[in-house]
Amino acid sequence: MLHVLLAAIILAEPAQQLISFNSVFPYSEEAQASPPAAGPPNVLIPDEGLRAIVTAMLRASPTFRRQCARIGRASQLHVVVTLAILPPGQLPSAALTRITRAPAGRVVANVELGHLGDFVTLLAHEFEHILEQLDEVDLAAMATRSDTGVRPLPLARAFETERAIAVGRQVAGEVLRRGGRREF
Repeated sequence: MLHVLLAAIILAEPAQQLISFNSVFPYSEEAQASPPAAGPPNVLIPDEGLRAIVTAMLRASPTFRRQCARIGRASQLHVVVTLAILPPGQLPSAALTRITRAPAGRVVANVELGHLGDFVTLLAHEFEHILEQLDEVDLAAMATRSDTGVRPLPLARAFETERAIAVGRQVAGEVLRRGGRREF
């Protein structure tokens, strides 16, 4: 969005000569302004305690900031994160994300975190599942083949991916290294 704003300023004042010194800066998601303190605007987290955890995660984890930046850019996506009593067969330390796709392209992701879970690991893990859906990963097809990193969870009628497991661990490690876990 910054690039669009700069282009509008340059086009609005064509007679002005612009001179720049030492302005080369490689673009990366890291270089963008940080996401809002409570996460992307299309993510609703009603629980104040969970919002505090997200704030700490955003400060401590570059990986989580990238996840949030990507989720925030998905204008068709709406995410709701809640603490929940999970369905029978789920551990109280687990999490579950239900993705619903509307005909007009709107995607709603309801993330339910079990009360006894490691919220940092679980939230990053579930956000990665959301990103898998934005990437249009065909989990059902991948789960039928070996060595794809996707396996079915028949009791939950869901899938687990090595990608989400790895990202959850990575974010937890980044937060732990930055001392963020002490805040929870």
